[in-house]
Amino acid sequence: MNSTMTNHPTEEALVECALNVGDGKILAHIEQCSQCSDYIEEVRTVSRDIAAIDDEPVPERLASKILAIAHCKRPENFVMTFLQTWYNNPFLIGLATVGAILLLYAVLSLHM
Repeated sequence: MNSTMTNHPTEEALVECALNVGDGKILAHIEQCSQCSDYIEEVRTVSRDIAAIDDEPVPERLASKILAIAHCKRPENFVMTFLQTWYNNPFLIGLATVGAILLLYAVLSLHM
């Protein structure tokens, strides 16, 4: 039996036991140890929850966008995509900042 210094089976051994692959020594320990039996119940609950998850279909529009990105293709409406995401580009932010400063300078110099 794989065990730690506290004489409990290792987590790996407990998980194997929770998945019905454990040996007799571990099963005997679990019958006497509430800490290990609680751990096994948690593992079994998580395992059941994972098995109960249904696969959701991916929406067609999302799938096409993911494939376009994966294939390095531009989306169908590049202008709209650009307008929605321009602020994520540091170069464009810098360019807009310089433009705003030049415009502010021109306005202030006309009034002085």
